[in-house]
Amino acid sequence: MASITSTSVPVLDGAKNIREDLGNVIFNVTPFQTPFTSSIAQTKATADTHEWLTDSLAVAVSDNAVVEAGSPQAQIAASPRTRKGNFIQIADKTAVVTNKAEFMDRAGVPGREMAYQLMKLGKELQMDVEKQTLGAYGETSPTVAGTIGATKRQGSSTLPGVSAAFGSWILTNQAGNGVAGAADNIASDGTTVPDIGTATAAIDQPTLDTLLDGVWNSSGDFGGLKLMASAGTVSSLRTLTGMADNVDTNLNGNSTNGGNIISRVAVYVSQFGPIAVVPNKHMPANTMYAVDYSTWGLAFAGGKKIHTTDLATQTSAEQKLLECYYTLECRSEEANGAYYNIT
Repeated sequence: MASITSTSVPVLDGAKNIREDLGNVIFNVTPFQTPFTSSIAQTKATADTHEWLTDSLAVAVSDNAVVEAGSPQAQIAASPRTRKGNFIQIADKTAVVTNKAEFMDRAGVPGREMAYQLMKLGKELQMDVEKQTLGAYGETSPTVAGTIGATKRQGSSTLPGVSAAFGSWILTNQAGNGVAGAADNIASDGTTVPDIGTATAAIDQPTLDTLLDGVWNSSGDFGGLKLMASAGTVSSLRTLTGMADNVDTNLNGNSTNGGNIISRVAVYVSQFGPIAVVPNKHMPANTMYAVDYSTWGLAFAGGKKIHTTDLATQTSAEQKLLECYYTLECRSEEANGAYYNIT
């Protein structure tokens, strides 16, 4: 039997007689996750140089015993509080929408196109801040505008300010994985960074356990500790002894009878208890952080995360500027750790 071709779909479609089938939903194909900056405390910055104080307890002793109603022990000078600071960094995005674009019947945008663009760019700004605050390598040049690393720099009329990133603060607990050229960070004031070295090596469980020992000895609290790395590094981590993919809790941490298999969130069962592993697409390559969210803060100037400013209209286009004025607070670097040069 011969095929009917006179009014078939190919004939009609070839003649442009069939309306297009375009769904009225826009799907965002880029994962939007900011585990670090979404989990740490948020505070206010009121000066370009944002500062905070840290303090420490005296080392515990076993011979603290005095005679009843006797003379108190000799006074010991209190440890001085440490003043730390970081600089405000400005991240921005610009949205431009023509009047003609607003007049059109746009698929997937029921309201104004400008509102959609502001929402989208706001998410992009948050991802930029996440990636910048997790940096570890490269010193920021004090004089060259285009050289932006993980160390801090105060802004000027010609240079953008730079907020010192995570790796620039870590000093007490760090490991370079023994590769050639690797060198530890030498300070915890936002002005220095570790050297990445010239190679990488497989993740080493004794090195990781020693790093976690240091975090425990320095902080004594593992309740909020997470291991954060890129997806590839997390995949390597899961080969170690002590990793658990079968988790007997649901996503809220409540006990379940059947047990859930959660392969996207692994748990490292350390000598101090289980530590959740958080994949983060914004992490530096070949790097893993031991993160205690409670010891970090993100300070915003102006009382909110994102400021929106109307820019001068050019011809028939509306322009808006989105800006984020922020800086990272490291409140206790001793409670965190960094493991570099790993595969």
